Formats: sequence, structure tokens, C-alpha cells
Amino acid sequence: MKRELVLKYALQNAVFYRGKASSGAVMGKVLAEKPGLRNKMPELGKLVSDTVKEVNSMPLDRQKDMLEKLAPELLEREEKPQGLPELRNARNGKVVTRFAPAPTGPLNIAHILRAAGLSYIYARRYRGNFILRFEDTDPKRVDSAYYGWILDDLKAVGIKPDKVLYESDRMETYYSRAKELVKRGMAYVCECPAEKFRKLKREKKNCPCRNREDNQEALERMITGNYREGGAVLRLRTSMKEKNPVLRDPPLMRMVDGDHPRTGKKYRAWPLYNMVNVIEDHTEGITHVFRAKEHEHNTAVQEIVYRVFGWKMPDVINFGMIYLPGTKMHTRDIKEKIKAGEYSGWDDVRLPTVRALLRRGFQGQAFLELAKVCGLSKTDITIGWENLEGINRKIIDPVADRYMVVREPVMISLSGYRGKGNVEMNRHPDFPERGKRTMPLNPRSVWISGKDFRQLKGKK
Repeated sequence: MKRELVLKYALQNAVFYRGKASSGAVMGKVLAEKPGLRNKMPELGKLVSDTVKEVNSMPLDRQKDMLEKLAPELLEREEKPQGLPELRNARNGKVVTRFAPAPTGPLNIAHILRAAGLSYIYARRYRGNFILRFEDTDPKRVDSAYYGWILDDLKAVGIKPDKVLYESDRMETYYSRAKELVKRGMAYVCECPAEKFRKLKREKKNCPCRNREDNQEALERMITGNYREGGAVLRLRTSMKEKNPVLRDPPLMRMVDGDHPRTGKKYRAWPLYNMVNVIEDHTEGITHVFRAKEHEHNTAVQEIVYRVFGWKMPDVINFGMIYLPGTKMHTRDIKEKIKAGEYSGWDDVRLPTVRALLRRGFQGQAFLELAKVCGLSKTDITIGWENLEGINRKIIDPVADRYMVVREPVMISLSGYRGKGNVEMNRHPDFPERGKRTMPLNPRSVWISGKDFRQLKGKK
């Protein structure tokens, strides 16, 4: 077993982490390069532990010099820029970000790696404010249980909002702004069936409702609930000749029947995403918005709404999707599988939800660290679970005592062994001050794993 292999990774880990290498991290690197060494774990474990202690006793300059002579290519990472890039137009104490989830289910890892995590990290970096805003203006999708679940999930990963808002509490504000738009001739009430309007949009023809003279009265009828569901839509007046179909008189408000968990049946005219986002982001002074690139068409609509109101638009940062093996699963699909008994609940360890991953032993801090690694790229990226596991290992390795388990235990008899008593080992190889653990030893029999037993079976 080459000591040089262990030494180079111990030096690299120490150089990258302020002179202190971690035995667990070094072991992971060594096994990744030489998987066959798993068959020599006792010997390898001792070599790693001894080498790490030796390296950690050296000053950082000495570690760098040794690594440069032994494996200079392992120093490359030190020269790469670390962490997330700076934001445009960002000043300390002036950055305000937000995360706006719909309370339709608990959070999953993608929320933390992207919108929630990035918004929170940047707010804290610039000593600004992070707002949690519940996007709950669709009474048919909202479930009261998930307000609390989302708050719990954020707390579990170390995200603490400076302010919590509920869009359903702002309905009168949305109505007031809608009236302002109609009064200024910038919005109109459309009573066309959905298919008819889609046809007009395809053909770039004006909706006949554009020229109606009772728009203010029609909006009042919407607000007071005097339209059937789907019977009226408040539309922003743009141009039906727009090159981008999304910008052709986009909807701002529609009629929906439903029993809302916070407002009951008080409202039937509910604002849509693009209207709510503009009003809320302006009202709360949001300076930077982090959203998936799939929302770029919404950003285009919102730019028009901002101009109509004469408000300054926040800086919008679009990011690509992150894919982890086994995580491409929609909330509605998980709900159906839970209902069908395929999963035991939202914390089933096979799921990519925050609560399931925490139950598996991942630390909340690991999610935020991985968010920094994934960055702000608009390119979709695929990362493996080993990325999260590696970060998680570095977090728990210094604090986790060492124990062992025998999988598929098989008892075998021993002969010729004359030793007695128990075996003592350090709870943590790098921290002897934590005390020792005792391994009971029976001189006549011992438990070994089923895998080892199958390999030994038939051998003398």
C-alpha cells in the first residue's frame, strides 16, 4: 500500500481547508482512485489516520511546498475562484430578495439549491433582507398544511426569513391596482371563451372586448363575483401584433371558484402570477429576483407592467435547472404515489424532499453549500449524489463519533485464539479527547458480515 497516494490527498485536503485535513475526506479520495483498497480497510484506515495526523502537525506553508513537489496538479483548484459571483447593483444593507413558493407541498432539494438557497445566501452576503412570500392566489391548489411545512423545511436547512407574507392577505391591494390600470385604459375585461381568444391571438387580431365602454363596471362585476368561473379575464392592453405571442394582451386576473384556507369564499376574482409579482416586488422593495430561465417569458410580461406603472424593475437573475438522479418528480406525482401507498409519506427516504433527505442524514448546511457550488449558470446541469454526499461528509466528519455495524451478521467459531477481554478504540481517530468505545470480544466466536462470510466460505 503506497503511502504516497494517501499523503498527496492528505496534503491537498489540508491546503484547501486551512491546514487541517480530514481523515474521512482523504479516505474518500483514496478509495475513489483505488477502489480495490476497500479489501484492506483496517490497514488503510490506520495509514490514513497516521498520515493525516502527521500532515496536520505541519505549518500550511510546509504543506503547500510538499504538495507542489509531490503532486502539483492537485494545487489547481486553489487558483480557481470560489463561491458565487457578485451581484450587479448590490450594496451592503440595500439588497432585498424573496422566495415565493406555492403552498402545494413541502420543499424539495431543487428549491434549496436554486430559488430559496440563492436568494437567502445573497441577502446574507450583502447584509440585506430575505422575504418569504407564499404564492397562494389559486384557491384550488392551496393546502393549509403546507404553509407550516415550508416554514419548517426552511428552518431545518438554516434559512430564516426576515419577513413572511401571504399574497392572499393583499387582495384589496391587487383590486386597487387593477382599477387603476382599467381607469388609465391599460387593461380591459375580456369575456371571450378561452378557445376564441387563443384563435384571435394566433391570428394577431384584436379582441372585441378591447373597445367596450363598460370596462370599469365589468371589473367591479369581477371583484364582486358576478361572473361564472372562467367567464371573465382582466387583460393587460399591449398589442395583438406583438412578435412574441406571450405579450399579446396577457391575462392579469381571472375568476376561480374555491374555498381558500385563509380567506374562505370571500374572493372569486384572483390575480395571476405576473400581476402579483410586480405589485409585491415593488411594494416590498425587492432588488434582486432569482428565478428559473423557464420564467423568461414571465419576465418579459412583467417588464411591460413595470413600465405601465412607472416603477423600477428589480434585477432578474435567471438560472438553469439542476438534475440529480431520481429527483425529476413533480409534487402531484408524489402526492398520487403517497395516496396509493407507494411511498410512506413526504419523508420517505426515497424521495428528493427536504424532510426525506434530512431523515437520511444529510445536514441542512450541506444543501446551502452545494447551492454555492452549483452557482448561477443558465445552463442546465446534472450533478451526482456524490457531490452532496461529499459536502455532507466534510460537515459531519469532525463531529461524528465512529461506530460500526455488521451487516447480514453471521457468527463463526474461532479456534486457537487465546486473547481475553474487550478491544478499545478511539471514538474519533482525530479527536482522542472524546474518549474511547469498547468492542466486546468473545474468544470462541465472532460476528462477521454476510458478504465476508460468503467470500470466506470454503476457504481454509
